[in-house]
Amino acid sequence: MSTEKDQSQEIKVETNILKFPNCKENQQLADQKKFNEQLIQSIATKMADNRFDQLPLIHEEILLLSNHGETIEFPPNIAARLISVLATSLNRNSFMEDLL
Repeated sequence: MSTEKDQSQEIKVETNILKFPNCKENQQLADQKKFNEQLIQSIATKMADNRFDQLPLIHEEILLLSNHGETIEFPPNIAARLISVLATSLNRNSFMEDLL
């Protein structure tokens, strides 16, 4: 039963990148995948924390979500918290723009 729970907490990332046989893997692509995995894990860790609303997302994390967010499937509780944090940030930024 615990494996079912772990599977529902898994973060899935979809890509359309094809790997051709007998070809070396592009090192830049491998480095970018590793960096993106680190950012995704960082986001998930922040959103799983009890103080998720006090842990800011850094620019690189927001950029990753902006460019690749539709390919990342977070668990429901992390996704809900992420929506809340992003909406709060958007609301705060629009309020600050109105003051200018």
